[in-house]
Amino acid sequence: MSKILVTGGAGFIGSNLVNLLVEQDNDVIIFDNGFRNGFRNLEQIKEKITVVEGNITLKEDWNRLPKDCDFVYHLAAINGTKYFYEIPETVLKVNVQGVLNFVEWLEHTSTKQIFFASSPEVYGFPQKFPTPETEYITVPDPNNARFSYSSSKIVGETIIINFARQLGIDFSIARIHNVYGPNDTFEHVIPEFIRKCVTKEPFTVQGDGKDTRCFCYISDAIEAILLITQSSNVMNEIYNIGSDEETSINQLIELLQSIHGKELSPIYEDFKNPGTKRRVPDMTKICKLGYKPKISLQIGLQKTYDWYSKFYNDEK
Repeated sequence: MSKILVTGGAGFIGSNLVNLLVEQDNDVIIFDNGFRNGFRNLEQIKEKITVVEGNITLKEDWNRLPKDCDFVYHLAAINGTKYFYEIPETVLKVNVQGVLNFVEWLEHTSTKQIFFASSPEVYGFPQKFPTPETEYITVPDPNNARFSYSSSKIVGETIIINFARQLGIDFSIARIHNVYGPNDTFEHVIPEFIRKCVTKEPFTVQGDGKDTRCFCYISDAIEAILLITQSSNVMNEIYNIGSDEETSINQLIELLQSIHGKELSPIYEDFKNPGTKRRVPDMTKICKLGYKPKISLQIGLQKTYDWYSKFYNDEK
């Protein structure tokens, strides 16, 4: 049994990771402030975990955590595109101050291994597709509030790598691409589209629908995280996590329309200061470790639609 701390453990990815860590009989501590979902994602396992409610920007809250954790997964951050545009200064404060507090706290612990959740947003406007981990990471335009998030993750990666070296601990960094599934938060494209289906509100789409992304089902993403953190001789590396099934927003709408069973009639709106038109991860590096996504977009979207459809109908 290992003693494991998961920051952001009440979130979508965090809570799914925690569930599997608990199944493996680990002693799991959650550090979260419930910013987006509260702690509802942990309700079914609350008797099997320890929850420390706190803010990663406050050093005094870090000091309430145990110092003898074997492993720390640092997932806590403000994510969600709407927040990048609406509260960029908060995104920067939480994500950068949070990781600085994390590594300073590590200096006084016995932790020997850490994981940092990063993002493909660090690639800015990539020039190579599929995009490998060796692609330059950039902040294309500091005047565009969208890049508040990507810049915080670039700084975060740099902090993690350099402090881990100084402290003599192993690290893993994952750039996690467009993860989706049941019980996610509501600001991302798939749950937002499903909400518009179920509530019959106008099906508005930002941009022309030609942007492409590679959507990764949550169970595949968690499998990949565990693969790079629980395998031997794969430490101190950066990995893309995701799927290489490139899908345009218009194709996503068509799939969703077939599941919903009714015409959606998208209304396209101008999108000011958007991100990259394409996002396609090169999965070669992690696939060499044995990773292979199991859930197709068709199947994953059906599972996600069923969950959100029930949720929104129950809310009525």
